[in-house]
Amino acid sequence: MRTLLITGPGGSGRTTTAAATALAAAREGTRTLLLGTDPTDTLTPVLPDDTTPPTLTTHRIDPDTTAREDLTALQTRAAPAHDLLGTPRLDPEEFTPLPGAEELAILRALRDAALD
Repeated sequence: MRTLLITGPGGSGRTTTAAATALAAAREGTRTLLLGTDPTDTLTPVLPDDTTPPTLTTHRIDPDTTAREDLTALQTRAAPAHDLLGTPRLDPEEFTPLPGAEELAILRALRDAALD
């Protein structure tokens, strides 16, 4: 498995660069996963509809939702400790994304893809 991270400030062309790189790899027959974290779907507009190879999969990650799901699952696993300490559990709506949540969501998506 090979991982390429395309980074840069907003407006620098990272989505276009990532999509072009992924499309080229997929056209060569490499099974390719293109991940994005923009709140809006910026991947679909830069990929051709009719010539996208079947070896290319795109996925938009929502870091906020992922962080809430992970923290809720952690609370569930820590239920005995909450009960022992008498601390209340937080509702998922009370969680705010922590610094690094976007990067963690990307790493988790990469891990999940590698396991599949």
